[in-house]
Amino acid sequence: MKQPTNLAGKIAHLKTLLVNAEEFSEPMTYFFDALVDDPAFLAKGKKLRDEQIESRFYGVLEVLRRRMTPDTEVKPRTMTLAALKQYGFAHGGFTFGHLLGVTFYFRDLDMGLCALTAMDGSAMTLFSRFSVYDQVDPSKNFQVDRPGRRH
Repeated sequence: MKQPTNLAGKIAHLKTLLVNAEEFSEPMTYFFDALVDDPAFLAKGKKLRDEQIESRFYGVLEVLRRRMTPDTEVKPRTMTLAALKQYGFAHGGFTFGHLLGVTFYFRDLDMGLCALTAMDGSAMTLFSRFSVYDQVDPSKNFQVDRPGRRH
């Protein structure tokens, strides 16, 4: 399949990758490779003004942080949260001490993807596909990416 070259096509392709992902690293890698460096993507992004989406981003990142560093109580710091309203798309970056989190979300699907990785060179990364309007409850079954398992 020929890779899309315009912004709308890239975002649509990312959405397809997210929905069909068996390995969550694939849509996240595409997000970084195809969108993050795209000047059109950067130009269209505006500050996210949806508190519900923002609070869910934090909730998902907190669940992943507990899995990676359960003995620390570091709170997330926002680096940036942006939305491309035309595409119903939001994304952002966070830090938790030595952890870096990146997330994106599609409003029409009510689905997003989050990645949390250690910046200490350990190469450990956790991914989670999530819904914004479902309450994020770490005491419940919260699926993270496991190779060979469909979520």
